[in-house]
Amino acid sequence: MNVLFAPDWRVGVPYQKLLADALDAQGVTVEFLSHYRRGLPLWRGIEPTRHDVFHLHWPEAYYAKMDDRFDGLRNLRFAFDLALATRRLPLVLTAHNLLAHNRGHERLAHFNMAAVARRASGIIAHSGAAAQKVASTFSVDAAKITVIPHGDLSVSTGAPAPRQEARAKLGIGSEKIGLMFGTVEPYKGLEEIITAWKQPPAGARLVIVGRPNTKEYGASITALCRGNPTIDARLAWLEDQELHLWLSAADAVIFNYRTIFTSGAACTARSYGLPLLLPSRLDTVDLGEPHPLVFRFDLDSFPSVLQRALETVPDYAAAASWRALTAWNSIAERTAHVYQEAIARFQKTVRTGTKPA
Repeated sequence: MNVLFAPDWRVGVPYQKLLADALDAQGVTVEFLSHYRRGLPLWRGIEPTRHDVFHLHWPEAYYAKMDDRFDGLRNLRFAFDLALATRRLPLVLTAHNLLAHNRGHERLAHFNMAAVARRASGIIAHSGAAAQKVASTFSVDAAKITVIPHGDLSVSTGAPAPRQEARAKLGIGSEKIGLMFGTVEPYKGLEEIITAWKQPPAGARLVIVGRPNTKEYGASITALCRGNPTIDARLAWLEDQELHLWLSAADAVIFNYRTIFTSGAACTARSYGLPLLLPSRLDTVDLGEPHPLVFRFDLDSFPSVLQRALETVPDYAAAASWRALTAWNSIAERTAHVYQEAIARFQKTVRTGTKPA
């Protein structure tokens, strides 16, 4: 079986490469739609006689908001481009997000995601709650949605380094570290945590590491942190080696997404056995709860929950069952089965002349 992945986001996002490598062991060859062709990039990039399945991961790549005069055109052409590209090829969607980050208010962003979900012959969601939300939001048949956990991204960085060695390389001392990592952008709710950090537990420091999505947003976060000596904002590109050191050195990891389906970053922290704080409102994020290393909070309870998380010792060994649950060989096997079902469902719609539901 030959499957085409799109978009090609292997640089900076290890998910696709790890899945592709594991699928190879299942007899599935993965190619990547790596060249963006103007006009109708999906239709012009797909070869129906060569590929058996088109697997779309982040549809928003093809209606990207670039604040230029073509934003409207990219939004309007997408559904037509998708329909042309998948006339003779089954479509599988991994619903990494319900809607594109920071774009939930856009009517056309909703329309475009609905077009993908309804046209897909198979959909992968990373939790039961996410599957239900996809079905209800876009009015699609729940039978074509399969729940497969997000894969273990920690295999890219390896087991934690010795804690003191990591801290020495990062130039930090014995203080308790609450870590927020990844691209710095509005949907992650950093402002609320920075504001709530005005009275942290004694000896605790908030460290924010990652590159801002825009210079303006980075400047606003820097300004908000200014004057608080217990917050360290290191707003620059985060190399894998440096992230490994931070995950080895941190006492707890904090996430405060305003809205999200799943989080590769949170799954990585979970694989490392780090105490992990996550807002109670994010009911679609499945981290194998209840678990003593996962702490849910709201803004009122944040100080006390943070205290408990920082007092909990990171335990890489305790996360072994989670790493086994999210192992790529298992995920690839289940994904290959989704492909087979999608092909059968697509062939049935072609024979009967019915539309995907």
